[in-house]
Amino acid sequence: MNADECRKLDDEYLMSDPMAYFRSKLEGLLDEADVAEARTVKEGSLRARFQQLAGEAAHSRSPITAGQRTIQVAVDAIQFRHQVAEALLRLIDARLRQRNSASPQSLWMNLIRSPTRLHDLVEQLRPHVESEEFFPIAAGLLIPVPAGTTLDEDMKEGTSTALDWIVRASEIVMTGQIDLNAANNKIKHGITARPEDKLRLTIATKPPNADGSMPLSHLAGPSSLDVFDTIVLEYISRPPSPKGQEPHGYERTLLRADSPVLLAEAWMLAITHGAIFHTAAYRHFGEKTVEGMAPYPGILIGPTSQRILGKHVVGLRFPVTTSPQGTIHRPPGMLLSDGVFVPLKFGEGRSGVVVDG
Repeated sequence: MNADECRKLDDEYLMSDPMAYFRSKLEGLLDEADVAEARTVKEGSLRARFQQLAGEAAHSRSPITAGQRTIQVAVDAIQFRHQVAEALLRLIDARLRQRNSASPQSLWMNLIRSPTRLHDLVEQLRPHVESEEFFPIAAGLLIPVPAGTTLDEDMKEGTSTALDWIVRASEIVMTGQIDLNAANNKIKHGITARPEDKLRLTIATKPPNADGSMPLSHLAGPSSLDVFDTIVLEYISRPPSPKGQEPHGYERTLLRADSPVLLAEAWMLAITHGAIFHTAAYRHFGEKTVEGMAPYPGILIGPTSQRILGKHVVGLRFPVTTSPQGTIHRPPGMLLSDGVFVPLKFGEGRSGVVVDG
């Protein structure tokens, strides 16, 4: 493609507004989670038109409960977070290839030609993001000011926050100690995942008494750790094995699906994406804002990903099958929000009765 063709493509693409979609999606999920009563059907509304087209089939045989809607929002929030994380990483990759190329490059075409496998995308970005020279480059991608502008303290802090969220985006789309990427895939491809809102799991460091009783304080005090206290998504996946090694077996994952955390993460990623997209348009149109461009969302001065994640268990994993050679490459374990993975060993089961005290 020549320079004129690249320019015309990006003239069109950079007048779109991806963040408006992300913002609308976020607001829709927040509204869905908070609406318990049946909605009023107004004449000419989308719901009224849907009911007219679907006829009797439009009326649910079993009304949706508040609990079912809460589960749906949690599941959708997992997908939404993954979608924004992937969009952010692909946009950064496309901008860097455009920036580093000696020949004309279209941002739109670079996005289309980005690696299909997310693992390849992250590995392609890694040397750039981990380079000591990347900070000023990131600032140039994020902040719509003329090239060569000296960064003030807010710009520096905002760039640092954005870099933190770029790293977090990579964690979300990759297979780490907990296969977060599979969570999105198992929902997207046929809903082969099981959300559960009745699972509560606490690790107590003090055992039951000899008579089988366990004081409530052992489950609610400093000697205990809440593993799951919200909706959990359960799924089975086969994590990818390193190149040249035999395939892993399948594993079962229990993933904490806390909607407020998931949506807050998605929104921080969306703001970072919006800043890069606007700045790309700003530079494309000659370091100026033109009518119709997506608005600049500002640069984030916090919160960091760790602040939003807090201190909790991300999920548990358990082997379901061995590898073809009979090996368990990834034993049971628990991933904490600070990135620490705790291997688990299980002894003989015991039962007890929780009592006051």
